[in-house]
Amino acid sequence: MTHTDEIPTPPRNLPDVCVRCATCMAVCPVSRVTPRFPGPKQAGPGAQRFRSASEASVDDWIELCTACRLCDTVCPTGVPISELNLMAKAKYLDERGRTFRDWLLVRSDLFGEWASRFSRIVNPLMKNRTIRWLLDKVLEIDRRRALPEYETPTFREWFSTRPAASEAAGRPRIAYFHGCFTNTNEVDVGKASVALLEAHGFSVIIPPQRCCGIPRLGVGDLRGAREMGLRNLSLLLPTVREGTDIVFSSTSCGLMLRHEYGPLLNLPGAEELAKRLFDICELLLRLREEGKQAVQFRPLPMRAAYFAPCHMKSLNIGLPALELLRCVPGLDIRLIEAECCGLGGLYGFKKEKYAITEEIGRDLAKEVARIDPEVILTDCEGCRMQIRQLTRRKVLHPVQLLRFSIDTHDKGERPLVRRQ
Repeated sequence: MTHTDEIPTPPRNLPDVCVRCATCMAVCPVSRVTPRFPGPKQAGPGAQRFRSASEASVDDWIELCTACRLCDTVCPTGVPISELNLMAKAKYLDERGRTFRDWLLVRSDLFGEWASRFSRIVNPLMKNRTIRWLLDKVLEIDRRRALPEYETPTFREWFSTRPAASEAAGRPRIAYFHGCFTNTNEVDVGKASVALLEAHGFSVIIPPQRCCGIPRLGVGDLRGAREMGLRNLSLLLPTVREGTDIVFSSTSCGLMLRHEYGPLLNLPGAEELAKRLFDICELLLRLREEGKQAVQFRPLPMRAAYFAPCHMKSLNIGLPALELLRCVPGLDIRLIEAECCGLGGLYGFKKEKYAITEEIGRDLAKEVARIDPEVILTDCEGCRMQIRQLTRRKVLHPVQLLRFSIDTHDKGERPLVRRQ
C-alpha cells in the first residue's frame, strides 16, 4: 500500500520498450497543429530516458500536452505514454509552482454548488463583457471561450425531491456517479440517465461522491488528484461491497475512476471499484445484447451525428452509445470521423492555448458541416462545449436522445424536429 502523499513513478525501463514507430505522433492532435510540442514519442519515452529526479525540469513544452491519451490507444508495445507525460508535467509544475488560475479552475466543484444557487446572478455576470475582459487580463481565461451556465436546482437537489418512482419492490439497484458538471451545469443529462435506467427496470440510487479529480490530474497536480481519489473510494466502496454496480455518464469521470485510480495513482481499493463500474451505455447495450430488461425504442426520423470522445476510446470498450443509437428506428446516425475536439478540459479555457484548441477542432467542424446533422451527440461534457462553440449546433449526450425515444413522463431537452 502506497502512502497517501507518495507519487508513484513508472518503472525506468518503460521508455526502452518504445520501438520509435511514431504511430503516436500520427494521432497526436497537438503536434499536428503546433511545432512547439515535439509530440508524444519525444515528450514521453524519448525525453524520459534523459530525465533525472535530481535535476531541474527543462521541458517547458510538456504543458502543451492535452492529456487526451490517444497516444496510449495506438502504441503497439503498450508504453503508458500519457502517464510519462503526466509525471513530467507534475515535476515541472512542482518545481515552478502552479498559478492561481489553475488553483481556481480545478476547484470548480466547490464553487459550482454556490454558483448554481445564485445562477440568475452568476450566469449574466459570466457573459458581461467587462467581467470577461477582467478574466482575460487578470486570470488569462480567454474571453472568446464560451463559459458553461449553471442551473438551479442541481441534479442532486432534483433527485432528492422527486417522487420515489424507482423504489418498486423487486427492482435491482444501480448506483449513478453523476459527476460535477451534470450536478451543476447539465442537470438534464442526469435526469435522462435516471429515466433510462428506470425504464430498464432499475432502482436508481445516488451514492455520496466528490469530484473524481481529473481536473487536478490535467494540470499535473498528482497529489491533489490522489487526495480526491482516496476520498471518493471511501465514499463509493461501501456501495460496491454491498453488491451494487455503479454507472457513469461522463467518459472523463469514468476514465479517472476506472483506470487512473489504479494503474496511475495506485490507490488501495481502486481495482475493486473498477470491476463494478460501467459506462451507462455500455451497461444498457450489454443488457440489450443479453435480452434482459431491453426497452423498445420509438421511431425517431432524423439525422444525427455521433462523436467519440478521446477518453471513451481510452476506456477500451468500443462505442456503446453509437451501437445503442443504431437501435433507434428511423434514426440516421453518422460517426464523425475526427480524432479530437481539441478542448482538453481546462486546457481550452487558457488564453495561451485557445488557438491550439481551435485549430485542432477544425477537422471536426468540417466533418460536421459535411454531414449536416440536426443534432450532434457525444458522451463528454468537454466535447459538447467545444462542438457547440465550433459549430453553433445543438449538441446533446446520447442518453438525452435515447430518453426521448422511450415512453417517459418527462421528455426533458428535446432534439430538433426533422427539417422538411
